[in-house]
Amino acid sequence: MEVWFEDYAKVKVRPSSHQTYRGYIDNHINPNIGDIPLEKLTSLDLQKFYKKLLTKGRVDRLEAKGQPRGLSAKMARNIHQILSSALKLAQKQQIILTNPARATPSKDEHREMKTLLVAQLTSFLWEGRESGVFEVHYLELAAGLRRGELLSLQWEDIDLERGNLRVRRQSFHRNSTLTKTFLKK
Repeated sequence: MEVWFEDYAKVKVRPSSHQTYRGYIDNHINPNIGDIPLEKLTSLDLQKFYKKLLTKGRVDRLEAKGQPRGLSAKMARNIHQILSSALKLAQKQQIILTNPARATPSKDEHREMKTLLVAQLTSFLWEGRESGVFEVHYLELAAGLRRGELLSLQWEDIDLERGNLRVRRQSFHRNSTLTKTFLKK
């Protein structure tokens, strides 16, 4: 996984994905299947790994208190995609003969979107007004922008006459500095 991450993923994916991939590798992949030699890794090993992720894969952290022990099916699929990509590369480079990533985690169950209650929304916007960032909070809620997109907005991105907003950049934290990248939209 380390070779794939350093030599392939860091080159191919956006820098904002590096931290997510690193977390999946360090918190889930390496502790669970990192000891299995690549040529001995089987589909059954992966299926057991995915089952473990779904039933008790949550890392013990303070912010995870009270949360279900298993990871969501979507997170398990994200981890599977990383593994699958690394194993495809290993097969392409003839390190392994077959790709054991044929096993896939279960499908995500459909869940209703959770929205803020009126009291929570009112409190959120009131706090924004009191702290001087009401417009930012309102824009975040009304446009559904992600934090990185919101933080990267510039006046040139806003057309007040037409009522348009164009998201052309996003910000992300990397090594304690705020970095901007241009989106390809």
